[in-house]
Amino acid sequence: MIKNVVFDLGNVLLEFTPEKIVDDYVLKESKKEAIYDNIFNSKEWIMLDKGTISQKQATRRFVDRQPNNKNEIIKIMDNWISYLKPINKNISVLKDLANKEINLYILSNFHEKAFLEVKQKYDFFDLFDGKVVSFQVNIIKPEDKIYKTLISKYQINPQNTLFIDDSFNNIKAANKLQFKTIHFNYGIDLESEVSRFLY
Repeated sequence: MIKNVVFDLGNVLLEFTPEKIVDDYVLKESKKEAIYDNIFNSKEWIMLDKGTISQKQATRRFVDRQPNNKNEIIKIMDNWISYLKPINKNISVLKDLANKEINLYILSNFHEKAFLEVKQKYDFFDLFDGKVVSFQVNIIKPEDKIYKTLISKYQINPQNTLFIDDSFNNIKAANKLQFKTIHFNYGIDLESEVSRFLY
């Protein structure tokens, strides 16, 4: 029987669409791919998740690599957090679970500045019984240590815990530790998938 449900945030409970962000702030098609790679495929983006660099420091590095794209980079970094919007259908699933005898947790790779802003902005965060966020522990999924941190911090038994994530690598890591899992994508009805594990 499932006693715990663990949610990832990005593209599970909150939309994260970096392609749209770049489209909105980079007018020249010829620049889009380079700017996207410079920011979202960078080692600094991972360091932001790990909490080992600040957003200000990361922005400076992005600009140093592409000084000709300074204006676009600064606009993206100043505004990208506002694109993190709730996925309402999945928030409804979270709220339904909160009314049951089930413990709810967050396990997510997330930047400090972004997390603090969305946590303050959206009240669904109040539904959780606990959280392990990458910037707080300087570890990111799919490293098994971050899953084990959640397990030990909240005395969770993976065998009666459902983990929901949009990354296949993160799901594989959870499966190795005997979590039940749902690999989420926008083609999946999360309510139906969760129901299969509960009833």
